[in-house]
Amino acid sequence: MCGIFGYLNYLVKRDRRFIADILINGLHRLEYRGYDSSGIAFDGDNVNENSNSERTCILVRQKGKVEELEHAVKILSGINWEGEYTVHVGIAHTRWATHGEPNAVNSHPQRSDDLNQFVCVHNGIITNYKDIKQYL
Repeated sequence: MCGIFGYLNYLVKRDRRFIADILINGLHRLEYRGYDSSGIAFDGDNVNENSNSERTCILVRQKGKVEELEHAVKILSGINWEGEYTVHVGIAHTRWATHGEPNAVNSHPQRSDDLNQFVCVHNGIITNYKDIKQYL
């Protein structure tokens, strides 16, 4: 079992701190669905100064309750928390470990690669993960 929460804002200015707080608050409300680990993913800074569309992805995952994740997010360094977005999507996840031990590696969101080209969350055990990995 797990808790999945998403946040989308469209044509409404929100700063990165507000977005992270919304995601964390959503997880606090869903924590009863999983308390072994939690994580969030949200927009980072632009890849380069000339691009408004290509952004990095900030991914934070933590073993333990949402409170542990909240602390890990608060102490992140090198983040411009005042950065504003008019369009943004973020995802958040709490995990109840039914397959694999509770740790940061097994927590969600899961990422495609070191560049975080895409991140995802899911509920349950993906039995055909090898086929999906090969396809992607």
